[in-house]
Amino acid sequence: MRLIAAAPLTPRWEPLAPRGVGPGEVRVQTRLSALSVASELSVLRDGPFPSALGYQTLGTVTEAGPGVTLPVGARVVTTLGHAAWGVHGASRVIPVPDDVPDRAALSVILAEETAKGLRRVQPAPHERVLVAGAGLLGLLSVVNLTRAGHDVSVIEPRAHRQALARQFGAHEVYGPEDAPRDAFDVGVECSAAPAGFAALLGALKPRGRCVVLSDGNWGALTLTPDFHRKELSVVASSDGEDYAVHARWWWRNVSPVLEALYPVTVAAADLPDLYARLSTPDRPVSALVEWIP
Repeated sequence: MRLIAAAPLTPRWEPLAPRGVGPGEVRVQTRLSALSVASELSVLRDGPFPSALGYQTLGTVTEAGPGVTLPVGARVVTTLGHAAWGVHGASRVIPVPDDVPDRAALSVILAEETAKGLRRVQPAPHERVLVAGAGLLGLLSVVNLTRAGHDVSVIEPRAHRQALARQFGAHEVYGPEDAPRDAFDVGVECSAAPAGFAALLGALKPRGRCVVLSDGNWGALTLTPDFHRKELSVVASSDGEDYAVHARWWWRNVSPVLEALYPVTVAAADLPDLYARLSTPDRPVSALVEWIP
C-alpha cells in the first residue's frame, strides 16, 4: 500500500499494483519513511490530486534484477515516499554504510538538496551565513555549513527549535526581531514564513546573497524594501544534483545529533491521523513512520 492525497485534507491508502523487477532494478522493502512536513501539508492542502505523499525512505533490498551488483539485504535510502515497497533503478538508490544508524541515514536526500542550494550562493570561508528557520531544511543547512567550516547563525522564533539550532552547531541564535541588521553576507531561507524571510533580508549586508530552500510556505514570501535598497540577490533551489556524490561526504560527517530531527515516531497505520496534529506552526521538525512487513 501507499499513502496519497486523494482530495483536500484527505490522505488515503491505496494498494500497490504488482510489479516485477527488470534489468538494472531493485525491489526495496520499506523500513522507515520520514515526513517532509511542510511539503506534504502543502500537497494535502493544495494538490494536485491525487498525489503520492512522502519522500525520504530507508529500506532493504529484497530482490535484484539482472546486471545489479547491489546485494539482496543491503540497506538503502530511496525516495519511495510513504509506501510499503517499490522498484527503483539500482543507480537511484543510495547504499548505507554499516556504521550509519537508520535514523541518521534518512537525512542524506535532503542533505544534498540543501547543499545544492548552498552551492547556488557559494559562501566564502570568511563570510557570515544566516539561516532563517530551524526546521528540517534549516538544521540540515547548519550541518552542511558548519561541517564545511562556515560561521553560521540562525533566526528562529520557537525556543525548542532555538535549542536544536545550537545543538546542531549554530554560532548564534536570534529571535526574528533580534538579528542584527546589515551584518551577514549570505542568507538561507528555510523558515517558510513571510516574517522569517523579511527578517533574513533585513539582516543581510548590502549586495548580500540569499537562497530560498523552503516550500509549503505559511503565506507568500514577498520582497521587502531591503531587497531594493541593498541590491540583494535572491535565488531559489529545489532538488539536488548528485545524491551519491554528496552521500560519500555526508557519511563521513554523520553525527548522532541527526536523530533529533525526528522526535515523533508512528506506525504506518497511524500516519493519516498524524497530519492533523502537524498542521500548526508549532509542529515538530519531522516525524518517522515505522513499517512492519
